[in-house]
Amino acid sequence: MLELSQRTALITGVSGAIGSRLAATFGGYGARVIGTYRTGAAAAERAVAALPPDRRSLIQADLGDAAASRLLWQQAAAIADIDTLVINAAALLRTPLSGEDSEAWDSGWEQSLNVNVVGAATLMREAAAAFSGRGFGSIITISSWAGQQGSRIPDLGAYAASKAALRNFGQTLARAYAKEGVRVYTIAPGVVDTGMGTADLSTSDIQAVADGLAMGHHVDAQEIAELAAFLATDRAPSLTGSTLDLNGASYLR
Repeated sequence: MLELSQRTALITGVSGAIGSRLAATFGGYGARVIGTYRTGAAAAERAVAALPPDRRSLIQADLGDAAASRLLWQQAAAIADIDTLVINAAALLRTPLSGEDSEAWDSGWEQSLNVNVVGAATLMREAAAAFSGRGFGSIITISSWAGQQGSRIPDLGAYAASKAALRNFGQTLARAYAKEGVRVYTIAPGVVDTGMGTADLSTSDIQAVADGLAMGHHVDAQEIAELAAFLATDRAPSLTGSTLDLNGASYLR
């Protein structure tokens, strides 16, 4: 995908399993990568280590509120003219439906909405404004099938709701900026083979989940990265506003 050699991508959360694949894939296709991390500096360094030094940058950022997202955009834009934003970083916190743990419920909802909606949407807003001035740019959010159907894990209701909210905002943004050449896409994976989806599961539990899926295996994180890279080329601009399901026919709508 030679187009990506002309792109600069700001990718949030490159210290994580999916984020590292995104950084390596975009960089492998020639894009300049500006990655963010919150606490995993060493993991973020590893994620971009194979990229040429002049084609990689890292920024420490905690996207827990609107002000932090605006600051991140300013820092990234000072490095290079960004034309692709990939929203990958997210908070996955339990919000128990039952029991008396009100503290976990309250803090879980607050952090989920602040990071996954307010912080992410503010960064998307900044990007859309900048891209519209140039008549070109792509915004890609990594969501979840939970944002389409609710979580199958009752205690992850806040996470599912936040992903649904961000998808809805992406649709609004896509419609508002369509004539300005700004493209907005949502990728909604099912159970991914690495990262948050399997972090707390034993090997046998991971296999049990895979056995229950239509294809008999989890979504390969590399598929997410490849799809995001394709969307960044703007080869299919009429897809703007779309949610692309990536779950191996386990959830169809």
